[in-house]
Amino acid sequence: MRLQGIQEQTCMKFELSDLKTPDALNEYCRRVLGPPQQRGGVMIYPCPFGTHTRPKLQVTEYQGEGRFRCWVCDQGGDVFDLHAGMNSQDTQRDFPDILRGVCDVLGVCPPDDDGTPLPARRRPVRPRPAPSLAAAPPVAPSCFVSDLDAAELDACRERLATDEQLAGELAAELGLSPLMMLIHTDTTQGRGLLGATEDRRLLYLYQAEDEDGNTRYTGAKLRRRDHHANPCLKLVSGQWEAHGTMNPTEGNPHGIRFLWPIGKAAAPWGIDSTHGKRFVIVTEGESDCLAIGQALEGFREAYQQDTDPDTRRPYEDRRGSLEAMIPAVVAIPGASGMKTGWDALLAGKNVILALDADRAGREAAAKLRERLAVAGCVLRDWTPPYKDARNMLLCAGERALYESLFEAMNAPALMA
Repeated sequence: MRLQGIQEQTCMKFELSDLKTPDALNEYCRRVLGPPQQRGGVMIYPCPFGTHTRPKLQVTEYQGEGRFRCWVCDQGGDVFDLHAGMNSQDTQRDFPDILRGVCDVLGVCPPDDDGTPLPARRRPVRPRPAPSLAAAPPVAPSCFVSDLDAAELDACRERLATDEQLAGELAAELGLSPLMMLIHTDTTQGRGLLGATEDRRLLYLYQAEDEDGNTRYTGAKLRRRDHHANPCLKLVSGQWEAHGTMNPTEGNPHGIRFLWPIGKAAAPWGIDSTHGKRFVIVTEGESDCLAIGQALEGFREAYQQDTDPDTRRPYEDRRGSLEAMIPAVVAIPGASGMKTGWDALLAGKNVILALDADRAGREAAAKLRERLAVAGCVLRDWTPPYKDARNMLLCAGERALYESLFEAMNAPALMA
């Protein structure tokens, strides 16, 4: 375990990354929260933040780092976030004290014992994989929005994250749980991000990696709301400009369902969630991605119960861990939205195509099968028994949706 390596160099400098490993987080949880329950390869501890009595806080690995998540009270993060939350500290302002506290629990010396100042916390950068023949080229710098516009898009994300009433309104229009609005404002999970404009409309925030491995905004997609003036918006130098309307007019009886106030998609929505995952579901549109994500959250919650709520029998995970059972979910912006070069981002993955059941979706799925087979993907096709994944969630419920998807995951792979 890497934690042993930390303890062996107790009075020497060490990298903060050593404290962010899954081993270090598990050791911290054992010492502070008590012995865990083990479900396959996942450790589940009592949660210090809620009133629920059964262990619900799980520790998993994400991009090489240890992450905790309580799926009841929706707390999550790394070892520093856990320590800060338990001690009412701010991870930015109080980070030197948080670092000392984590070191005290783990029994190692903080790096200022030799007079070296404790470091301030920086936004983590995901390690870039070694280059390969299938690796996608880095996104061109021109694809990224300016710093002013990025700050405004992040303010939109924060607005949705902190306004529960707005999250509930937007979720209700999509037929989704408000929890999904909040999960998709969390920057630590790698999922596609959501935000809200000042006039309370939903934004799908698109990101990609730059050549240094930093995740940055490339654009935002605005969704039309029901019973709203819906002016067309454009983001320029951090300021919103309004013109026209997205609502139906005499000249455009169908109106505009979506528009891009700034930028464009330079990678599938939620592509960072695929790192470390064997299975990836590709959907046609962000709302289907959210619907499948909600169904999989329902599976997570059912799995963590002591027994299956329907059969009253214990759950068993034949693959060895909860997260191994759960695929990543990404969205392409429309049936023909898979851009040139995106195939390489999914190279070697087990891909389940979950495009719409209409003609456009089926034709797009056939073309994607050819492209992704060339990229070395193992392919399966899930044709929703309803119009699309969100419609199935609304009509049949979470359990029917995730069971249908798992059936597709376990089906024989398609021949190239």
